Amino acid sequence: MLSHRDLALLAAASYSGPQSLEVDGDARADFVPRGRELVVVCPGTHPDDPLDWIRDLETFPRWFAKIGLLHAGFGSGGAALWAKVRRELPIDRRIVYAGHSLGGALAQVLAACHAAEGRAPCRVVTFGAPRVAFMLNPLFGRLVRRAAEAVEYQRRGDPVPDVPTKGLFFHPTRRRPIGAASPYPIANHSIDRYAADLAALGL
Repeated sequence: MLSHRDLALLAAASYSGPQSLEVDGDARADFVPRGRELVVVCPGTHPDDPLDWIRDLETFPRWFAKIGLLHAGFGSGGAALWAKVRRELPIDRRIVYAGHSLGGALAQVLAACHAAEGRAPCRVVTFGAPRVAFMLNPLFGRLVRRAAEAVEYQRRGDPVPDVPTKGLFFHPTRRRPIGAASPYPIANHSIDRYAADLAALGL
């Protein structure tokens, strides 16, 4: 089973692409086979991609079949990816969904869709993911927690897991804090720092 540090390194590598799948011009995923597992890893927001920023800012809730009310940008990207991902999943490997930042939100949507179809339990491990589910949607959290392992890491001082607004949106699992906060918030969001912290913790 891949370690969480290994998954963080795959999340970091996913930014350089090319990815196995791209939908809507900006929602991306890469298939990475590793032993008995297949990792579906989603990169986060590309600083020079305006479509990523638009997706991040589509915070109004929208209904998605079988997974409920979600942040519209994250839900639409994840649902569009799932329509293609679901056709490519092998039956002889455990599926792992992973991602950083926006990619972590997309990974959680993929894991919820996976569970909603009654597939074998997956793993979902995210790094610095923002909130995805609208407050009136307990279903999303239940679906994500059906995974054999569901972990959300937040580096101390990383501002991204604290958006969008608490009370209106929520995380599907309890966040796991790691690392020491830098005085520079954006530095705390670095996927490279997540990987280094996990390595230091032996995770």
